[in-house]
Amino acid sequence: MDNNNNKSKNPLEELKQINARVNGGAQRPAPAVNPNAAPKPAPAQPQAKPAQPAQRPAPQPAQRPAPAVNPNAAAKPAPAPKAQPAPAPAKPEQNEIANGAEDLLAALKKSEEPSDGMSRAEKVRAAREANAARNAQAQQAAAPAQPADASLDRTRVSSAVPAPAKNSPVPEKPTSGSAPAPKKKPAKKQEEDKDEGDNIGRGIITSSVKAIIYIVGVLIISGCLSLFAIFVGNDVFAFVKSTEEITVNIPAGSDLSDIAKILGDNDVIGFPSMFKLYINLRKKGADEYLSGDFTVSPNMPYDSLIATFKPSASRRTELTITIIEGMDVDEIIDLFVENGIGTREGFVDVIQNYDFDFWFVDELDTWLANNPDSGRTYRLEGYLFPDTYNFYSNASVADVIYKLLVNVDAKFDEDKRTRAAELGYSCDEIVNLASIIQKEAKFISDYANVSSVFHNRLNNNVTGHKLESNATVQYTMPDEEVRLELTYAEIDKYDNAYNTYLYAGLPVGPISNPSLNAINMALYPAETDYYYFVSDASGANLYAKTSAEHDKNCDKVAAEAAAAADEE
Repeated sequence: MDNNNNKSKNPLEELKQINARVNGGAQRPAPAVNPNAAPKPAPAQPQAKPAQPAQRPAPQPAQRPAPAVNPNAAAKPAPAPKAQPAPAPAKPEQNEIANGAEDLLAALKKSEEPSDGMSRAEKVRAAREANAARNAQAQQAAAPAQPADASLDRTRVSSAVPAPAKNSPVPEKPTSGSAPAPKKKPAKKQEEDKDEGDNIGRGIITSSVKAIIYIVGVLIISGCLSLFAIFVGNDVFAFVKSTEEITVNIPAGSDLSDIAKILGDNDVIGFPSMFKLYINLRKKGADEYLSGDFTVSPNMPYDSLIATFKPSASRRTELTITIIEGMDVDEIIDLFVENGIGTREGFVDVIQNYDFDFWFVDELDTWLANNPDSGRTYRLEGYLFPDTYNFYSNASVADVIYKLLVNVDAKFDEDKRTRAAELGYSCDEIVNLASIIQKEAKFISDYANVSSVFHNRLNNNVTGHKLESNATVQYTMPDEEVRLELTYAEIDKYDNAYNTYLYAGLPVGPISNPSLNAINMALYPAETDYYYFVSDASGANLYAKTSAEHDKNCDKVAAEAAAAADEE
């Protein structure tokens, strides 16, 4: 290829440089040359384009220049060895290349003389091509074992001075004595390096921001914990708190959680959960707490507050009180007052108005709200469950009634509620019926039959759905007027909602506090056809299906009573 850059250079100077590199030792040794192989002589007359040897066609100028003589090709710098060995004797192929360079130099010198019409550039090109052909022939002779492949020869020759790729820019020739110019990175690589640098910068900034956020978060959390500890400590020990006196009401049956909530709701303490935890850790809780109204203050420490609601062992004694089946509210109030617990007024107020948290009390309060003029004597009549209890002498009235209601809640379980619904009655109606059975039957063995008589009267029209129970009339009579047998005049005298002779159905409320046996028989009566009964002198009942049979039983009882009186 006719390189236009060669026109601006001195060919003689370039060949001198090539010869100097060859004589100074090639970076890579050339293949061995057969000394017996005679080089192909140059043509007699230089031509514009001398003929190439048969083994290798002449390189086309438009395709790829001969790398061995390209003056603009920069030699690839070899890495500097750690230890430079002694120079080895020149090999035959090196001598051959040196000789070719000398011949080319001589030809150039000769070309400076007047010639037969050939230009100087043409003579240089002819000499260059002749030298390249001679070197290729020498390499073929030196490696007979290798296949005769022109491409391999070109590779060996070009290994010393790499040729530039097609259409690639020709690297500038390095200045003598200067380091080779660094390779310029491709644009894509530069872009990747730039992105990598940007990512590293962003990573550093992100890490710094995270570190700052972490440090700030730790400081904020530490500050909040410190403030919380200060506030809790002040709440527990009441260092700086209000001295205002606050009245709180502690319901009967309240536990530690209830007390903590009440104190928190009234702003006596600021941390109810911490109050519970502190009392439990200090083991200063109690199985039971006092109920009623108490005056406390926010400046009281937790220890003082809990002591206010705990019964004091030094000021209390334990009492055992038994409530007998069939006692009414008035009789039970008298029993407690006689044992030094509460006052009559206090009991009446709690029984009528105290807000006890039980399902049956809620149902009862709903009914009373819907029937404000019902005429019921006591709201909780029938629910002060008969049993034996232990109370402290300083127990509040609310505590006493609460304990009785707890027993009702345990006895009237879900099964009983389901059975009452099957019969078409509410819980209060079953308790009401059981209270009448309790009063009318002296012996437990009579409970089932008495229950069947009242169920039959309620469900059938034999008596006009009237229970006709003396006990219900006697409930509203003064104690001095109560007698076993009542006249019709006396019955008519007490015209109220409890008079089951005058009004059909159940009375407006229970007339006593029944036992569990009476409640069970009210739920499960005996299956009989009885509509009447009368008690004999011993208290046993005589039953009848008809009014005529009942009259006979009444006559029999009267006769026995008269005989007993005569014997006295």
